[in-house]
Amino acid sequence: MKKIIALLAAGLLLASASGCGLVAGATASSPSAVPGSSAASDSSWDKVKSAGQLVLGFDKAFPPMGYIDTKTGKTVGFDIDMAAEACKRLNIKIKYQPIDWENKQAELDNGNVDCLWNGFSKTPDREKTFHLSIPYMKNNQIILVKTGSPYKGLDSLAGKTVGVQSDSSAETALNDASNAAFKKSLKEIVKIDDYSKAVLEIQNGTIDAIAIDEVVARYYLTNNPGAYAVLQDQNGKDISLAVEDYVVAFRKNDGALEQKVSDTLKAMAKDGTASKISQKWFGKDIITIGK
Repeated sequence: MKKIIALLAAGLLLASASGCGLVAGATASSPSAVPGSSAASDSSWDKVKSAGQLVLGFDKAFPPMGYIDTKTGKTVGFDIDMAAEACKRLNIKIKYQPIDWENKQAELDNGNVDCLWNGFSKTPDREKTFHLSIPYMKNNQIILVKTGSPYKGLDSLAGKTVGVQSDSSAETALNDASNAAFKKSLKEIVKIDDYSKAVLEIQNGTIDAIAIDEVVARYYLTNNPGAYAVLQDQNGKDISLAVEDYVVAFRKNDGALEQKVSDTLKAMAKDGTASKISQKWFGKDIITIGK
């Protein structure tokens, strides 16, 4: 009878320890304390390291951040150079995977790519959906119009048609409550596959303006001087619909991989490499890491 009582007591003690979520040799603060936790199961970096490559998802028509040069067929851009340098330092190869930007989350969640690195803006909603790297540069969402257009200020576009890339940060900015009055004043918002098509539609008169990332707009302004202009207010100041940070996006539970990339970006900023890449593409240092 005493043996039975002793066994029951031992069983209760074991159940009590199990109920606290502890396993042998573990403490509540150790990764093994809670089996199945993200800290215990995050092998995202190990998987990439084992594969020997990082698969980077990007929009093939998003210059100058990342795009396929139609003349050479090569994948180029500011983000492309940044990612290539990061992978070099991490001693892994890089694979550039063009994706339909509208389906970027599915491409990431399904494992087709390891990250989204292509002018990806940080937003509150994206913070809930993705695991985001440290910000590395800032970007404005602006309005691009055809040179010679009579538009001055957001009010001047009332009753006009504005183009925007589908599921882009510019579309998010237009849908923000702070821009509700402007959006309501428009005749129509047209979703377009990519900005290379959008700028042609401005020239053809199909649309009156584009809501677009400033870094992308500057690329078109530089490469097509005199063709486009940034919408300004009555005081001659460029109008901004939103100011955002650019980051790299990973799957929500891929914190280990994000940490490796973020640490590498910090090192690139510290030794001046990120600044050199910025100078190459923008003619100035617009890196915000550590500033």
